[in-house]
Amino acid sequence: MAFQQGQQDPPQSPPLGGRQMPPASMQQEWGPPSPPPRRKRTGLKVTLGVLGALIVLLFVAAALGSNHRSSSTPAAVPTTPTPASAAVAPGIGTKVRDGQFEFVVTGVAHAKSVGATQFWLGDTAQGEYLIVSLKVTNIGNRSQTLDDSAQDVYDSAGRKYDASSAADIDLAGVNGQNSTWLDDINPGNTVYGKIAFDMPKRDAGTKIELHDFLLSGGVTVLLK
Repeated sequence: MAFQQGQQDPPQSPPLGGRQMPPASMQQEWGPPSPPPRRKRTGLKVTLGVLGALIVLLFVAAALGSNHRSSSTPAAVPTTPTPASAAVAPGIGTKVRDGQFEFVVTGVAHAKSVGATQFWLGDTAQGEYLIVSLKVTNIGNRSQTLDDSAQDVYDSAGRKYDASSAADIDLAGVNGQNSTWLDDINPGNTVYGKIAFDMPKRDAGTKIELHDFLLSGGVTVLLK
């Protein structure tokens, strides 16, 4: 197609970013060109998802390893103390203390009857008297009464025996110095005496529990 002389080509809009701009009349109708769409941050989301999965896997692996170790470790077995490890009570000749009194068992004897003289019948045991000889010292700062009825003997079966006060009075009449029957002991003083326990024959006492008064805690001494 030929153009006449003097006719000019229509004006062309300069390209912008590789896109052809529409004429001015069309720009007014369509409005300004919209910016290019932003790329979604899909790469960051994928990275975070992978890290989260790895953390979860690490927690699961740690939990499984802990369960395996706990199941494979043998349970602790409680040990039973042997008789050798148990505390042994003191015996004859040993000083022990309860309250204001320090006791020493100095000997043990057996008798069917006690206190018999030409003027006194004495007392005879139902079974047999176990006679415990004592040395008692008042280590306190005031007077304290030694009471034979506050002392107890036990046999091998754990049975408890009370003192025979009547036999203890007879023992005092025989030796004149049995101080276990309601004797007041001043601070620093020491007395000697005997306590008789009426027990079945051939059933020897195994231990005596000594008290400075009836309701004290007491201390145990072995008689064998």
